[in-house]
Amino acid sequence: MTTAMNDISKRAKRIELLINPGKTLGPFRLGSSLWDVIQFLRERPVFFPSVELKYNRQDPFRSAFIVSLPNNGINLWFDGSLQRLKTIECFDPTKVKLVYQNSDVSSSRTIPTFLLIYKSFGPTYLGEFKAEQNLYTLNYPGLSFTFPIPQKYNHVYTNSSELPLEFPDGTTPIASKVYIFHSSSSNWQTVAPPYTSRILAEINEGKATKYGKLGRRELEVVVAKVSHGVTLYFPSVSPSSTAKSAHHSQSSSNAPASTTTSAGTTSVIGNTPTSNQKDSEGDDDTLANYRASTAYQEVDILLRVTAMQDILADLGKPSRVFYKEQDKMKIHSVADDGAIASKAGKGDAPLGLAKGGGDDERDLSSTNTATDYFLNYFHLGLDILIDGTDHVCKKIILHGNVPGHYDFQRYKRCPFKLVLPKDLVNGQQNPNKLLVDVESDPAEDGVPPHIVTADMKVTTMQNRIPWKSSNQITTKANDETQLEQQKPVILTRGPNEQNPFGSTYLTGYSEGIVMEVMKNGYVPAVVLF
Repeated sequence: MTTAMNDISKRAKRIELLINPGKTLGPFRLGSSLWDVIQFLRERPVFFPSVELKYNRQDPFRSAFIVSLPNNGINLWFDGSLQRLKTIECFDPTKVKLVYQNSDVSSSRTIPTFLLIYKSFGPTYLGEFKAEQNLYTLNYPGLSFTFPIPQKYNHVYTNSSELPLEFPDGTTPIASKVYIFHSSSSNWQTVAPPYTSRILAEINEGKATKYGKLGRRELEVVVAKVSHGVTLYFPSVSPSSTAKSAHHSQSSSNAPASTTTSAGTTSVIGNTPTSNQKDSEGDDDTLANYRASTAYQEVDILLRVTAMQDILADLGKPSRVFYKEQDKMKIHSVADDGAIASKAGKGDAPLGLAKGGGDDERDLSSTNTATDYFLNYFHLGLDILIDGTDHVCKKIILHGNVPGHYDFQRYKRCPFKLVLPKDLVNGQQNPNKLLVDVESDPAEDGVPPHIVTADMKVTTMQNRIPWKSSNQITTKANDETQLEQQKPVILTRGPNEQNPFGSTYLTGYSEGIVMEVMKNGYVPAVVLF
């Protein structure tokens, strides 16, 4: 009886959502990450009792993610590659209370009729009528309403300049769906998420809202170099609030054009970097492309150089700290004559992945050996392995937050771009710096051949990486064009009851990179050492 009453109360719960065209619908803000939104929904099961995630299992980055809230009549559309909210769809306005400028648009007492919406939002341009779907769409900047039109009245609005304020029988159309999208586009289906810098500017305007503010820093892009490290780009709101980290000034020659200010800080002005914008030629040119339209903060984390104190100063307190009890991959470092092991450090092989969900753990039985430890930054999609003796960066793990992976939604998607030495082709010097011929792949469009992005499959990555792997793998059967294979290292995280997604594979290069590969060919994690 109690369970039945709880179910009834959940179904009867009607949440109130404020409409802010082109920006927000209630707590849902355009440009928010998939990771943040799902975390928000998890913490509020009373208001959002049912959550469904819909995606393309074979090609998750080629189409949109949809987070569906059937009890609330809402679909949240996310860009597949960026994993950021691009469209908010209210497919059943009767399940929520919609409010615009203190006036009800849809509620238990208010029906969202064409006349009411036109009165509430004011005049606009002539809408679009699709006779094959019997739908009329009324568009405002960043906002659209769809109205079903009875088929018997289709001829009235085909090639007509009249608004369907009222049908010939005296009734008025009722809105069936509401869409909120970025104001720069006139079509919710083709719209792209707003820039991260724009989101931060809106969040930090100083206006308190009933839903609170976002407190975590947002990454625009991560530029990584094999055996070198990563550069993190944090967009900021105003030039006065941004600073180039003074801890790592040794890499400033690779930074974008900048102006030096007092106290050794640097503010940068230029074009906004996004995953949709493609890099130009050359390593320095690639870095030079990442210039924010407003100022941004740039943080360098260098392998075997950057100290743990500097990482904490730049990135803040990690989400968790995990101490390595043992190195289960150490046995595989014996066969490579110590080449990989010497690079990664004593007693440590480069194939280890962080247990991001683990607590603060130590191996107390080994008192004479320093214990390495991971700094887990779930909200940045990063793990940083710190040497237990020298307390400097030893490895960096970049997480892709690929659906269908064991760690999905544990880490936010890291928007990384891996920059490879473009003067190397198949491990040999190329003095003429010729471009490499690679297979055609949608993820490669406009991307120079020395760049690897988080959207690419492992076969595309392997074609671009200029070195040979001792365990290179392929997801294509009977493909004679693939390099000679050896058996890959299999990574499993328990029986099917604990891990229904199955095992993954590890493939690596002694030059300083390891990739975890899923069965669909996508790479959920990249390790730099």
